Amino acid sequence: GVQSAQGARMGRDKVPAGGKAAIAKAAADKKAVEDAKAKGVESMECRHILVEKHSKAVEIIEIITSGKMQFNEAAREYSMDKAGKSGLLGWKRRAELDQDFWAAALDIPEGKYSEEPVKTEWGYHIIKIEGRK
Repeated sequence: GVQSAQGARMGRDKVPAGGKAAIAKAAADKKAVEDAKAKGVESMECRHILVEKHSKAVEIIEIITSGKMQFNEAAREYSMDKAGKSGLLGWKRRAELDQDFWAAALDIPEGKYSEEPVKTEWGYHIIKIEGRK
């Protein structure tokens, strides 16, 4: 909906803490994402945390961002998907993932996680990208 598009935009406009170095890093991350998209990503190594409610996903993102918990710990604690260790889905190709999940994952720099919950038919995901090829 309109709200999530606005939220996503606001998230992108935030100047990261840490001044010029952080801004340069964010720009490099963004460029890496764009290069990967242009090249065509074959597969991505993903982790995720799956919950039922948007509000819960937002709360978990805040916990991880604040440093109270690492992503992997939060996955073990909160995710409804217990199949992978610490939320690990492993290397997935486009056809193996929900298309909304894949589209959102393409925008996430390696080593980072989604700052907004990603909705699929399964619920709300926080996606972390470990690698691309």
